Amino acid sequence: MADAKNPDHWAAQNERGSRLFLAITTLMVRWLPAFLMQPCIWFVVLYFYITAPKQRRNIARYQARLKAAFPDVKLPARMPVLKQFIAFGQAICDRFAVWQRKIRYADLVLHDPDNVYADIDDRSLRGQILVCSHLGNVEVCRALVSHHKGFKLNVLVHSRHAQAFNEALTKAGADEIQLIQVTDLDASVMMELHNRLDQGEWIAIAADRVPVRGAKTVPVRFLGKEADMPQGAWLLAGLLKTRVNTLFCIMQNGRYHLKLQRFIDCSNWKRGERNAAVTAAAQSFADRLAEECAAAPLQWFNFYDFWKDETHG
Repeated sequence: MADAKNPDHWAAQNERGSRLFLAITTLMVRWLPAFLMQPCIWFVVLYFYITAPKQRRNIARYQARLKAAFPDVKLPARMPVLKQFIAFGQAICDRFAVWQRKIRYADLVLHDPDNVYADIDDRSLRGQILVCSHLGNVEVCRALVSHHKGFKLNVLVHSRHAQAFNEALTKAGADEIQLIQVTDLDASVMMELHNRLDQGEWIAIAADRVPVRGAKTVPVRFLGKEADMPQGAWLLAGLLKTRVNTLFCIMQNGRYHLKLQRFIDCSNWKRGERNAAVTAAAQSFADRLAEECAAAPLQWFNFYDFWKDETHG
């Protein structure tokens, strides 16, 4: 059973960025010139790298599995784990920078082969779900709300740590966004989400972290080994009877690449077939996530024991 009281659960591992650290980061992004930003990132990340042995082991296991699953993936020859920590530090700073308009919509490279953008811009259509992950810098994508006039996005979050981060973003100049706690998805919240979709609003939810409490997970094959993936995104989509699209935002060649793609349509799911449909959706998402990891190998930012290696001995 996935339980946040378990010390190996991601939610039980204190997100080492405290409010003080977030405030310092905000000041860094706002006032430091680019040539000073990089050394500061190196200093802060090096501290967390040195003091986080468990996270280092988890990233090393991820890199080994990625290389085994995709032999052509090129990881840094020297200190690849440290460089993944550094990539995370850069992503944190970029999250602030995009809200302060130092990274603008024009800086993004759009990949939208299925023309999901057309649905985003069509206010007459019912809202849909954007399924994202902890690969890359999905925070950059939230800046699209200000680009598309009238577009409303509701972000479902797994823990209250996100509230502190959102407050720091607001202080850095970000617009307020609608955050909804996943742990509070009772009947009234589900009805509210249904109404928001009917009004043309969209929902974003990450689909690669197990629930804070409860056992609503499904086993999938991910990078060559069984791992638990949450059912939440797919159950939600089935109950709300809406379309689901995948969203990734990864850094390549100095620019963020925004990737939108249609995934599944849950509007016709039948109650008796729901479990099988959820399992199939979770596995399909795991396969797509693996391909995106291969495209951006250092941008997987799940630092906890994803495959439960230490739990299983």
